[in-house]
Amino acid sequence: KSIWLNVTAPSTWLSCWPMDSNIEDYGPQGPPDLGVADINEHGREFHSGWFECTYTKDKGRVLHATRDFDEGDIILEESPLHIVQEDETNAAFRRLKELCQEFADDFDYEPLWYWCALKSLTEEQLQGVMLGGWDACSKATQHKLLLLHHDGVCDASSSSEILARELAPGIDAVTIERLTQIWVLNCFEYSDHPQGYSSYFFSSFMSHSCWPNAVWRYSGADHVLRARRKIKAGDEVTISYLPEHGLLQTTPARRAELHDTKRFWCACERCTAPQDLSRGFVCPKCGNGKVFARTPELGPAKDDTLLATQLWAVVCNDCGAPTDQHDAARLTKEEAALKRQVEDISERARGTLAPSLMELQAAEAQADAVFAQHASMDLLWEQLSDCYGRRGSVADQRRLLRSRCEFHNKAYEGLNGAHAWAVEALADAMLQSGTQSGTSGKTVSKQGRQQRQQQQQQQLDDQPDPNEALRLYDEAFRLLKLMFGSDHEYVTQVERKRQVVLKSLAPSYAQRSSA
Repeated sequence: KSIWLNVTAPSTWLSCWPMDSNIEDYGPQGPPDLGVADINEHGREFHSGWFECTYTKDKGRVLHATRDFDEGDIILEESPLHIVQEDETNAAFRRLKELCQEFADDFDYEPLWYWCALKSLTEEQLQGVMLGGWDACSKATQHKLLLLHHDGVCDASSSSEILARELAPGIDAVTIERLTQIWVLNCFEYSDHPQGYSSYFFSSFMSHSCWPNAVWRYSGADHVLRARRKIKAGDEVTISYLPEHGLLQTTPARRAELHDTKRFWCACERCTAPQDLSRGFVCPKCGNGKVFARTPELGPAKDDTLLATQLWAVVCNDCGAPTDQHDAARLTKEEAALKRQVEDISERARGTLAPSLMELQAAEAQADAVFAQHASMDLLWEQLSDCYGRRGSVADQRRLLRSRCEFHNKAYEGLNGAHAWAVEALADAMLQSGTQSGTSGKTVSKQGRQQRQQQQQQQLDDQPDPNEALRLYDEAFRLLKLMFGSDHEYVTQVERKRQVVLKSLAPSYAQRSSA
């Protein structure tokens, strides 16, 4: 449920933006070629001056609100700056596809990325193009495109040189390289048939945060941004470059994904917090409390590896005992094992050899003994709840969906789409009837009175509960409406489900009223 394009940028791109030793002397306007004045003029013309762009030495260009916004308020609506779609009727586009195949080692991306760059050239630049050419981009649009974020380009890649030679002999290959990079780093999906990408101007200057205060959606082709919590005048306006579920991942995983796709190492509030609340464990000393890994050190990391050093000498929130190096090494090995297990269960669930009930129970019990509040546990619960649901073990499916919702609330403060969708899934499960006994209390091997009580509770938990389903649908509706608006398909889908449940409950409500 994400339409932000995550594309790995090639390591051959060079970061050659000229750095002035007195760059701080530029002040909030920054170097003139960064276009801060142009950005603010656009904001005054199209967005009522509700935002101000300024330059900072650490983050570059950022946007700050000039007025207050409440949670759920629309804060910006913007039409696309430029839209580019595949065009099989165009001879130049067909030739581009051939070039990508003939010189496969030189082209890092699919043809559409390069077509976006070529379709961003002006009429003057397109003089002498081959194969009949293509529609030109206006100078004003290209000027704004060139203001979007990209690393400084010193040299053209071999792919840009090939495009200039074969399709546009009069074009400087460095210009094609720069425009390609701009599209890769700033574009969004626009259409599927034909496949197309779009770019936006003002919203492209909103920085990423793993705890963003705004969220965007499409309304037709337009970008609509809403406040996902209260924003005060002077606050920086941030969005997430990750999908909603990505915000729940461990800090090393989030930072590595952002570096691979957007070429920066995140240093937001969550990535620099003392604890990684998506990477928690059962205390290895007392077995009751929790220990949380530290977030990574600032700056570049090798990859998304969960390091044992981030678990050295972290303190239990119950007994107060610190972990030692042996504990840290064991816990990181358990993390790697859990990751492999989730991948295995996911692959088998999609195939013909689905995990057995005993395997599901064992995977859950083993993980529960080690992990207390961990993103990989959320992924495991997602897989296991689906497996239990397919087996008719509705009580177990509901139990794990509740665990997922609890994890989301603890790991991420505020509105989150992945949490809302898990609440919706739990509401769906509350309308189902169980057909097979599962684990329920996770002590199915015990005998006697306790086991009989658990079996009786299992039978109750397997029954449909439309009243609880309605409560959960109400909550999912509230969360998604604040984030995406009442007309979005995420919201209307939940509303349809709510209406079905309300209709089924109408007779009982009528009886209560008459009584």
